[in-house]
Order: sequence, then structure tokens, then C-alpha cells
Amino acid sequence: MKIKSLLLACATACTIAAPAMAEGGMFEGALPENWTADVVAAVKWNYYNFSNWQQDGTSNYTWLITYDADVQGKWKVANWRNLVNLALGKTWTDGLGQRKSADKIFWESMLDFNMTEVLKPYIGNRFETQFLSGYSYSEDEEGNEIKKAISCFMDPAYETQVAGLAYVPNDMFSQRIGFANRMTISNGYGFADDKDTEDKVEKFKDEPGLESITEFKYALSSIASFKTRLWAFVNFKGVDEIDGKWENLLAVTIVPYIELQVGYDMAYDKDLDEDAQYKTMVLFGITWRWF
Repeated sequence: MKIKSLLLACATACTIAAPAMAEGGMFEGALPENWTADVVAAVKWNYYNFSNWQQDGTSNYTWLITYDADVQGKWKVANWRNLVNLALGKTWTDGLGQRKSADKIFWESMLDFNMTEVLKPYIGNRFETQFLSGYSYSEDEEGNEIKKAISCFMDPAYETQVAGLAYVPNDMFSQRIGFANRMTISNGYGFADDKDTEDKVEKFKDEPGLESITEFKYALSSIASFKTRLWAFVNFKGVDEIDGKWENLLAVTIVPYIELQVGYDMAYDKDLDEDAQYKTMVLFGITWRWF
């Protein structure tokens, strides 16, 4: 808790102290009048090297490349929104070797029909997978590392079709509730396998259910912004078949092209682990805002 409080305090201090330098993206004004976009690409890294260092320390480096896009076209009858989130990063630590720190491919496309100003029936599609193979690490009796592949590109992959009703009172907040059909594709690592059928291994799983998406984003100042997204999916099989993810990100522009990000994610997927998963991150590096 002390670490989280310190990180939030640092981010708050940067927000207050830094000058207003983030007034728009490089391609601002290039879109048609009925289109809006929030598109950011970033490269972040850190590096430590210790040689004959008598105090405590371990050589390590981390790199991360991200691309985050929220693009929306607005017409009289309907609005079309596309979210794209890509992330790939690795960490190397002396004595442990290289590990993945981030690996994400996410694309969501939603078509909202303007029934009223705030209530909008919608249909959409979502696709999720990863770029590289993932591994689990253990040791044998002699202390040698055992590296086992547990996932890869398109294994697992998730394809979700949705339809429901959205409440969108303004550009900062939205709440969506609807029917969803979530498909899991897994050819080699068993993410789609039904444990109750021992005679075969399923490579495809189809789960109809209900889905809720709550989103909120707010510009704290001209240099700082916060956004949060809470997603939950309930399988029609029962209330114990619940998946969820809560993502939070605070971004602060220190100087042009240099940004500090503080994030906290929480996820639950019974098929992966019966306990909740948590991720806290502090990132600093070059950020290229397109829009």
C-alpha cells in the first residue's frame, strides 16, 4: 500500500508542477468533422547495469511498445467506434533471463444506433489474443530451469459478438449491457477444453451470456488524463461462470513526447485461475500522440 500511495503522490505532483504542453496530436485536424480520435503510440524502457557494485543491485532492463487508439465516427442515424490496444514488452534480469512483461492484441468495434440522445441500441465485435508465446518457469531437482510453453499467438484467441443497449450521457461516461457470445479458440494449450469430457480435448468453446462494460475517461488538466474500464461477462451456465477485468490508467505529460503512466489492472477468469490476478505498472518514456 505504501508503494501505491507513493506512486499516486508522484503522479499528482507531476500533474501540478508540469507546464501545459500537450495541446493536441501531430495529425490533429486531419480527420473529417464527424470523426474524433484519441491515438497514442509509445516506447518505454529502463536499464540498470551493475559491475563490481558492492551495494545491493541486479542488472536488468525492460522495454515496452504500446499503441492505443479510440476512433469514432458520428452520423445522424448511428455512431461507429473502434478501440485498438496493442502492447508488447520484455524484461531481462541477470540470473533469470528474459521474460514477457506485456503482450496484448485487442480490437473492439461497436455500432451505436441513435434511438435517443443517451440511449443507444448497439451491436459489435471484439477480438483478443497475443503476439508471442508465453511460458511457465520452474526448476528440476538440480536447480536447472525448466521452460514450458503455455500459450502463443491465436492460442488462446477470443472472439465475442455483442448486442444490447448503451447509456451514453456524454463523451466521458458510457454503460453497456447486452447479450454476448464469447468464443474461445485454442488448438494446443487447452484453453477451450471441457474438463468434464475426458475422452477428447476440445479446441473451440462457445459461451453465450450477458456482458457489461462501464467506461469513464476524464482530462484532469491539459497534461494529465485518467481512464478506467470495467468489463464483466456472465455465462448462462450460472453465476459461478463469471469473467471480469478492471483496467485503470493515469497518464501525465512531463514535457513534449515524454509521458509518465501509472496503471492498475485486476482480472478474473475461472478457466485460468480461481484467484483474482493483479498488475501494477509505472511506465516512463517517449510518447507519440497522433490525435
